[in-house]
Amino acid sequence: MIERGQTVFTNFYQIQINPNSHIYRYQISFQPFMTPEQQICKWRDLFKAAKSGLQENLKVFITNNQILYSPVRAQTMGLILGIYEEEGTNYTISLEEKAVLKPGEPEYTGLIGRFFKMLLKQQKLLQIGRKYFNTKNIINFDQFGLKVLPGVTCSLIKQEEQGKYYINIDSSFKMLRSTTMYEELRNSRDYSLIEGAIVMTVYNYKFYRVNKINREMNPKSEFENQSGSKMSYMQYYSEKYKINIQDSAQPLIEVLEKSRKGQEEKIIYLIPELCVLTGLSNEMRNNFQTMKQLSTVTKPRGVDRVKQADQFIQCFHNKESEELIKKWNIQLESKCLQIQSSKIKPGNIIMGNNTSINIETGNLDRDTQTAMLRGVGLENWGILYSDRDSRQAEDFMSCLRESIEYCKFQCKAPRTFAIHTNRIEDWIKQIDFIVQQSQGPQKVTLLLLILNGPKKNAPLYTDLKRYLINDCPIASQVILSSTLNQPKGKVKTICNKLLVQICAKVGGTPWGISDLPFTDQPTMICGMDVYHSTAKGRKSMLSFVSTEDEFFSKYMTQSIEMDTGIEFSFSLCPVLVKSLESFTSDNKTPLPSRIIIFRDGVSNSQAKTVIETEVAQFRQAIEQVKKAKNQNKPIKLIVLSVNKKVGAKFYAGERNLDNPQQGTLIDNEICNGKDGFYLISQKTTQGTVQPTYYHILVNDLIDEPNIIKKLQALAYKLCYMYYNFSGAIKIPAPIQYAHVCSNFIGDRFDPPKPNIKSKEIPLLYLKNINKSIKIQSINSKIQLMKNSIKSTHQKNEIAQSEKFLRDLDLYQKIFLQTKYENKKQQSLSIRRLLPNKQYSQHQQQSQQLFSNPSLQCFNTQLDQETDYSRHQNQERRRKKIAVSMIDCSRIFKISNKTQYPPQNKPLQSLMQKIVIINHQGRPQTYYIK
Repeated sequence: MIERGQTVFTNFYQIQINPNSHIYRYQISFQPFMTPEQQICKWRDLFKAAKSGLQENLKVFITNNQILYSPVRAQTMGLILGIYEEEGTNYTISLEEKAVLKPGEPEYTGLIGRFFKMLLKQQKLLQIGRKYFNTKNIINFDQFGLKVLPGVTCSLIKQEEQGKYYINIDSSFKMLRSTTMYEELRNSRDYSLIEGAIVMTVYNYKFYRVNKINREMNPKSEFENQSGSKMSYMQYYSEKYKINIQDSAQPLIEVLEKSRKGQEEKIIYLIPELCVLTGLSNEMRNNFQTMKQLSTVTKPRGVDRVKQADQFIQCFHNKESEELIKKWNIQLESKCLQIQSSKIKPGNIIMGNNTSINIETGNLDRDTQTAMLRGVGLENWGILYSDRDSRQAEDFMSCLRESIEYCKFQCKAPRTFAIHTNRIEDWIKQIDFIVQQSQGPQKVTLLLLILNGPKKNAPLYTDLKRYLINDCPIASQVILSSTLNQPKGKVKTICNKLLVQICAKVGGTPWGISDLPFTDQPTMICGMDVYHSTAKGRKSMLSFVSTEDEFFSKYMTQSIEMDTGIEFSFSLCPVLVKSLESFTSDNKTPLPSRIIIFRDGVSNSQAKTVIETEVAQFRQAIEQVKKAKNQNKPIKLIVLSVNKKVGAKFYAGERNLDNPQQGTLIDNEICNGKDGFYLISQKTTQGTVQPTYYHILVNDLIDEPNIIKKLQALAYKLCYMYYNFSGAIKIPAPIQYAHVCSNFIGDRFDPPKPNIKSKEIPLLYLKNINKSIKIQSINSKIQLMKNSIKSTHQKNEIAQSEKFLRDLDLYQKIFLQTKYENKKQQSLSIRRLLPNKQYSQHQQQSQQLFSNPSLQCFNTQLDQETDYSRHQNQERRRKKIAVSMIDCSRIFKISNKTQYPPQNKPLQSLMQKIVIINHQGRPQTYYIK
């Protein structure tokens, strides 16, 4: 199953430490006694007084407040370093030895990291996080309007148990635009499209995120400098950077800058002609020639990566760095580390009719288009398409029938429905009709949707998927009409692959893998991943999938909504209980003897948190199910952390270094003991392959022979079990399914709003045209809107506070100015617009507004359909917003000229107020006469 592999080159460079060398820890003391608070306040002056004595006696040292570390031992105890005088009192500064640190100790390891940062600081490179760039090596792509700034990602790898340390070096690149922000603004008609972009200042190579373009300010505007005097931006750049600004009328870029000491943010302004945008535009990404030329630089081969890393290591061998390395008794290897690898045999893919495909020699993309291993009869399913795509749909269904016969796919003929519009409500209405006509045993099991539009951006895709998740849970498969505009041979291949996905979605098994470990006893394989979207302000979504068959191919999925940005859940016990109950739901399969969980997205530093929180819940669930089933047989638990974002790279060959073979396994000195290993499962034809790192956190089968090798083989073989691709993917299929599920649901899940019955509320439309809002309704009365507030008591409750009404009016003003911004930008705008005293109460009042039961809230959802006018002088951006609200009476309009009620008169005597919660969760208030 696992055999000896080839010797591979790595991007690790070893730091050799003399085992007999020591580092001494010293404490600085003062006589007479000085309190710690006094030492912190006066540390700079104290250090100046002691610096000459430290340099004379210790030569080199690292400070950590009053603690010093040095490889040199002081000759005398209580060494006097100097005298500090303050207000007539002389303080004697002395040095006392406190401890001797040896290699392998945690404190010693931390000092190696500090020393490594000292070396990097000496190189005087541009640092962005862990990436280091030399601004002299910029590569120009003038024909595409781009510049590429090459650099390296550099980090220290610590193997404390082995007492070894490595420097990991990998290539990194930063994309810069050739045009300045000044030119971008001149060519842009909508400044809001630039908000949120990253810009770099050309005079000091600093990076900022654009908050907004401030039209009211220009380079002649003044600001207060550090001395307290006022000066213009033109004067500032002329005096400090010797730069003369050409256009004094250009608007300024508003950005936020974090202070070095704390997390406080302050607003600063940049000059557009001194900034350039970073990253690629959508137009550049969609240009094949641009991406092809860039890939020659940004996707280097193994030879080029090793060459670049060797050049970076040579920077540490200059006179200054070598002298510092020598003083600390450290030696840095100039050549990359070479290690012995292993090779895992993948085995064969098992198809239907006892067909076996050799993974290493077969053409998996072609050979898997045959009878599937285990099908599920598809009795009642439908195909929906637009009448505009009738021709493509007919050709597609013809090819689909041929594929069904060729693959011997068990299903009945689908029902077809042509929809005459592209309006979302017509598609939803048709789906509801299909569901109502197919109840009981004839319930619809799958809907195949043919949609038009570009890839990953079809207008109806998001809305239909959201509806099929929240309101009408039915398995669905989408295919774009543009995909079907191809020769019949390609369409037939598409149909064959489509059947594989359909088979997996309805509970079948397209194929299996031979010689799977852990199949001798009932075993459940689980995958777990968490979706985060902090930029959009969405809740985090954890997905947990678990197998239910002997092929590890049929899955049960569960999802948990969590607070934004949270990685760990405290609700895993009931999740695993449901998985175990589903595993034994047929009353024939016993409880599993082993549970193997692949957990994605945690680093080594988070491993302790996983063991303390999540593993404890897993064990609690196991004991709970065993007690319910009256079973005393032990259930063994194995938990693996899978990290696909690692800096390690491996290269094979002697002269022309290239990617290693699929199945290459590295489990020796650069891994975290015996519990960690690197695995290369996928095949990469361009650039350098990215390995995946596995860390075994919990292993109840540690005494079983060859258990580590079985887990390594299982991880590799599961990479072939993802049915959306016919080869091996980067991570095991359970994690990929959990990843897809968490992203899919997390991005489209819409939790129900309180006090709203979605089936009883018709869909209306809001059209936003030039900031004038029209709310339209048909065949209804305005009196019904008044009835949305249930009682007079509740109306009085709304209007009881004049201050609260004024705050609502201010909130509406903020919304009108920020309605096109995303949640983060909107929050920043609220901070800018609200008075300082009111901003501290903003969040509390917002929660009061949302939680007030007397306010009728309306859920709005942004549609993706956008239409742009072609008029040269006037470009109107129209957005169709589907609004769930109560039935209204007659057509009425609310514009920017809406008259608000006087603050000294009750609201209900003048106007009717409604509050609409927009798609970003913000309240939008309207007053109707």
